[in-house]
Amino acid sequence: MLRRRQMLGLTASAALLPARLGAEPAEARRCLVPAQAQSKDPPPQAPAEARLRQLGQVRLFAWDTGGTGDAVVLLHPMTGSHAAWPYQQPALAAAGYRVIGYSRRNFYQSDAHAASTPSTDAEDLRALLDQLAIDRAHIVASAAGALVALDFVALHPCRVRSLVLASSLALATTPEDHAMLNGLLPNGWDELPPAFRELGPSYRAANPVGVRRWTTLQEQARHGPPPARGQARPSDALDPASLPPVLAMGGDADLYAPPPLIRAFARRLPDAEIAIFAEAGHALFWEQPDGFNQRVLSFLHRVRSGNR
Repeated sequence: MLRRRQMLGLTASAALLPARLGAEPAEARRCLVPAQAQSKDPPPQAPAEARLRQLGQVRLFAWDTGGTGDAVVLLHPMTGSHAAWPYQQPALAAAGYRVIGYSRRNFYQSDAHAASTPSTDAEDLRALLDQLAIDRAHIVASAAGALVALDFVALHPCRVRSLVLASSLALATTPEDHAMLNGLLPNGWDELPPAFRELGPSYRAANPVGVRRWTTLQEQARHGPPPARGQARPSDALDPASLPPVLAMGGDADLYAPPPLIRAFARRLPDAEIAIFAEAGHALFWEQPDGFNQRVLSFLHRVRSGNR
């Protein structure tokens, strides 16, 4: 169970100690986002080149909207793939960004392959950016995608402009971090339906069509072995002070990474921005895309303008 939580980027910060749970990040960096009032179907997608790309010994499926704007790479969760971002792709492209999404090894439309390791996942991202002639990119990652993002930063720090880490406490590495999560998820958790684990109750009650759409994407997402367990991560020794600008986001109905853990993550990075979304579960980018996109775009604008 513990390793599954680590795979999903769910471990809490060492700052999450009982004596410190009441502490908060600076008011200027905090934001409570109201629940999205109305669910929407995914909008039309921006034109993009989508195909399998040969990256060393593996082929990964990737799409790229192109253009001359700053590149934004979307890193999917364990229950997703390149297809998980229909709400984000057109919003980011309309704002002038070059948007890239891809499926990691053993995920939808990418090659089935031997189990990936933290290093191979990070180097696959490096190879993709090399092939696309992208020197530096903003990275938007959800859950397990945040682990890949941090491993990539550890190996190639000069290639990341900023980080958005949603629904994940991926920086946690210490035994104290892990101990804080003991008992958070009950025995049998992994046997519960993915939609129950990942989607908040408000979304499941209000948007059964969206739940079915998400479930279809989740069921097709992985078609090869899960990532290898017990592997050292390049980010294990990452100094938080060396990170680029960070926006951490979470939902207040997220059973994996509830707000106290998100706030603990923000305390570990005192300059990080933080946004907690009312009524949102673990699949924040899917459940409340309007607020998610607005927060991401506002953050990216501040990074580009030097106001971070």
